[in-house]
Amino acid sequence: MSATAQGAEPTALEPEDQARADFYALLARLYASAPDEALLRAIAGAGELPVASSEDSAKEFACSWGNLVTASGAVDANVAAEEYQDLFVGVGKSEVSLHASSYLKHPGSNLLADLRGELASLGLGRQPQVSMFEDHLGAVCETMRALIAGAPGMAPAPFPTQRDFFLAFVAPWVPQCCAAISQSPIANYYRRVGEFTQHFMAIEYESLAIE
Repeated sequence: MSATAQGAEPTALEPEDQARADFYALLARLYASAPDEALLRAIAGAGELPVASSEDSAKEFACSWGNLVTASGAVDANVAAEEYQDLFVGVGKSEVSLHASSYLKHPGSNLLADLRGELASLGLGRQPQVSMFEDHLGAVCETMRALIAGAPGMAPAPFPTQRDFFLAFVAPWVPQCCAAISQSPIANYYRRVGEFTQHFMAIEYESLAIE
């Protein structure tokens, strides 16, 4: 994704928003393609997350991150690449789809067209060299990162804009996608990625939907 707005100055983020943007950036990278050795080492060395509250969702989120950190230190990059290929690419039809249009069916409407229209209104769009469709999980996570942290020529979006995009184009289908990953018999490393994604999105839903 790329920003097309012009003239925005860099904006310092609150620590919580910076953390949100960083997690979205990580998920965008993990779903766009398999992790290389450098990324796996970086995740493995990240350490545990402090539990911010006594809520079960916060504990589950921190636990899922710890599991991803451990898995990243144990998996070989070549093995992770083979798993990504088998799970999300495959030959013909993939084992698990990473596209929203595979989970959301609205007769008489075109989700991808609606998403592209929304992105255009936000000053965002797919870069010419990118083959990934806009409803891909990696692209959706990158969009959320850009809305939170801004992008070249684009300031961070107001909270209501972040919330509306999340509730319209993330929350309705990402949990189903994560469940499909977790239930796949060929998922190993990406089972941990999917579990972390699921718990992160639950935290996001709690913080965004109740405002």
